[in-house]
Amino acid sequence: MNLRGITLFLWSSAMAMSQPSWPPGEPTSSKVFNERVTETFRHGVSPDWGYETPQEDTLVVVHPREPREKAPLYVVLHSAGHDVFSCVDCTKTLGNHDIYRSPDDHYGLYLDCRKNRRDWWWGGMHRRDKGLTERNSGGETMPVEKRVIDSVRWAIKRFRIDPERVYLSGNSMGGSGTLGIGMRHGDVFAAIKANVPAGIEHVAERLFFEPREIPAALKIPDPPICINYSAQNDGWSAGHDVFARAMEERKYALLFYWGPFGHANNSERIKMVNDLIDSFDWLSVRKNEAYPVFTRASGNSVLPWPDNLNSKEAGHMNAFFRWRIQEDSPEAGIMSLFLAGPEDLTTRFVIPAESDADVSLRRFQKFRVAPGKAFQWVFGKEKGEGRADEAGLITIPGLKITRAPVTLKVSQQEKAGAKDPKSARRRQVEGKGWRLDKAGTREQSGPRVLLIGDSILSGYRKVVFKALDGVAHVDAWVNPHWQSKNTNALLADLLEQNGPYDVVHFNMGLHGWSEGRIKEGTFRPLTRGYVEVLKQKLPAARLIWANSTPVTMQGDTSRFDPEINPVILRHNAMAKEVMGRAGVPVSDFHGILAGRLHLAKGDRFHWTGPAYKLLGEAASTSILTALKSTIGDGSSR
Repeated sequence: MNLRGITLFLWSSAMAMSQPSWPPGEPTSSKVFNERVTETFRHGVSPDWGYETPQEDTLVVVHPREPREKAPLYVVLHSAGHDVFSCVDCTKTLGNHDIYRSPDDHYGLYLDCRKNRRDWWWGGMHRRDKGLTERNSGGETMPVEKRVIDSVRWAIKRFRIDPERVYLSGNSMGGSGTLGIGMRHGDVFAAIKANVPAGIEHVAERLFFEPREIPAALKIPDPPICINYSAQNDGWSAGHDVFARAMEERKYALLFYWGPFGHANNSERIKMVNDLIDSFDWLSVRKNEAYPVFTRASGNSVLPWPDNLNSKEAGHMNAFFRWRIQEDSPEAGIMSLFLAGPEDLTTRFVIPAESDADVSLRRFQKFRVAPGKAFQWVFGKEKGEGRADEAGLITIPGLKITRAPVTLKVSQQEKAGAKDPKSARRRQVEGKGWRLDKAGTREQSGPRVLLIGDSILSGYRKVVFKALDGVAHVDAWVNPHWQSKNTNALLADLLEQNGPYDVVHFNMGLHGWSEGRIKEGTFRPLTRGYVEVLKQKLPAARLIWANSTPVTMQGDTSRFDPEINPVILRHNAMAKEVMGRAGVPVSDFHGILAGRLHLAKGDRFHWTGPAYKLLGEAASTSILTALKSTIGDGSSR
């Protein structure tokens, strides 16, 4: 056996005998800290990580304040001045390293790279450390990065985390690690946020920024949306012009905020210089949802790097762009694009009324355009054609984004003269998630019906489809929304894009029961606004409102849920008032099932087949009545 073989044998033997091992077992300690359960785990290493010698590491898991299923995960990488324990300790004081504070409804995962010096700088490099530069340069994955990713995957499995909502954050050295590790792992993280990252060398190496090139055999997943705030008067921020330019050229999503706040870690101090750092709701981004990338935006500030580091001005890139996903199907990708306005956020910056930008589309789950193939797009009244790049990325140049949401639709380019033999068939959208299920195109003759609802609609819509087969074309919008201004704007976009309809049977309510989702005193006006949108966009349509169904106890279908069902009843009563004044008839879904709790599924919200049959029959009866009064018995418009 040669020397390397002996070394590996001894290492493996040591690992086999050492405790703890990987993955972690039971926590070594558990306590309540800041009113949240906090567990410490010690573990060894996996041979797959590539460490040369055995070592022991520590991670800390902070539980949500209230237990919940499928909670998101907030991952934290500490700075050079902290370790995993002091990092967690920072969370008890507001304003001090706020980026370390995992939200109350998230799990927090706190990792360490300080104990073992070979892990230093989260496996990255920086210009002040020749040893790091020599050891870590190049695009190879360091052992600590493999440890971080495996730790995240372990947490997802152990704590039943929602894998579509995993977020990475870090400060200073941890910010550098966040960029370098996070940007390579769009298959793991939905979004990342870096506070004053101490160097961009790590991310430049891991993403092969110029003058390097991405190896031909390497496929980098669509990266997470990246939020970065740095200061031009911070020596650690050198090279951010290279970073920003590379992100634009690669068409990676970047929201970038800066100002002369130095290497600060106090959020309140930073906000005094740039109050936009928390303006984007990055923790609502989902890994399984498409997102737009805005580049060459006319509303961006001028970068102070590299020539104006003495500037006292704060600035931003892409701070005000927003979007809503409407459809992601094999046939089309649809989203509305708009700018945040003064009613959405308060800032000392002048919020533009419009901004031109190139728009690239990433992370579509179902809609695909093959590399080099043509596509067509429609944006409001504009339309055009394009061709996907060598990676299949779609880019539409020079769109004018305003505060009013405008729908962008991209689809495969149709061949001249080609006819789709399935065009008259239902475009059933398969798989999980929220969607618009279309019966066909707007050009089809005959009356059209739109069903709107939540997951309850998924249960009864097929009953309606069958009942109205040969009578009307039925679209179904199954969505996760509750009463809000954004919901009303999204509804307007959908109706404008897919209408007109003769009858709309709509329900909304189950998603709005949770405290805080709908502010006190806003339910009635928001619901009234929803009806006003329907009447404005569809002035000739008949509207039918269905109230929300009962909520039963988890695992006990004989009783109503004492927390949620009273909220549902209050919302139903308020909505009934709104509908009465608007002249909208009601389908009493709650009343139909209130005396049939034995038909509940047992998961609180959902129902069995016989219950959905009852709801579908009630909806069908009311829709058929409305159709007869609107367009006559089966006649076409």
